Amino acid sequence: MLIDFFKENFFFQNLAASLISRIPCMVEHNLGKYHVLKKAFYLTALEQLEGDYLEFGVFTGSSFIFSTKVHRSLSYLGGQKTRFFGFDSFSGFGDIHEHDKHPFYLNNIFKVNKDKVIRNIKNKTQKSETRIVEGYFNETLRGKKASDYGIEKARIIFIDCDLKEPAREALAFSLPALQQGTVIVLDDYFSYKGDSTLGVCGALTEVLQGFPGIKLREVCPYGYGGIVFIVSSLEGSNINEKS
Repeated sequence: MLIDFFKENFFFQNLAASLISRIPCMVEHNLGKYHVLKKAFYLTALEQLEGDYLEFGVFTGSSFIFSTKVHRSLSYLGGQKTRFFGFDSFSGFGDIHEHDKHPFYLNNIFKVNKDKVIRNIKNKTQKSETRIVEGYFNETLRGKKASDYGIEKARIIFIDCDLKEPAREALAFSLPALQQGTVIVLDDYFSYKGDSTLGVCGALTEVLQGFPGIKLREVCPYGYGGIVFIVSSLEGSNINEKS
């Protein structure tokens, strides 16, 4: 029997363990991220959900570019018009709040060659309507709401900014654009040793406290600490009145 073969021969299990252990965690995480972004576009395409794609934390632009490609590849499901907005300073986090300090989330790690990244995005997304908003979130998002950038409805919101403060700015900015069916992708949701009051998780909890009418339903976790939600209800949330 096959099971007897594997009980007596360890070559294949040793090979699998050796190969999988050598795959960089960042590669596996990014593959998971691409998978859920594709899932988000698929789910919203099935529902014919109109709205824009908002990405907070563009970094090298890989997820942003991937999302435009997935959107085009799923056009056979309806071809909703979707614009792509990316927000990033490309210079790291700037001043990091005391409660956001973390051994990995450091300014120097997330600084990139802004001109090179933006040039690559423009070259690879020519068939899509895109806009990159440069600057720290306390400059580009604080005190503003999505409609200030011409965004009325959000189809997919991807928050990949690691820390609580920028994530809170991104969520507060996006609230007025939420609709039933909006998919929210949150990277690094389980950081800070799982403390639900810190990081991206803490930001989501605090922002939603004032809007009990906003109901989120978990779609799936992904990669090494990301999670996906879908807005299942906005009944009685009064988002636009409070935002």
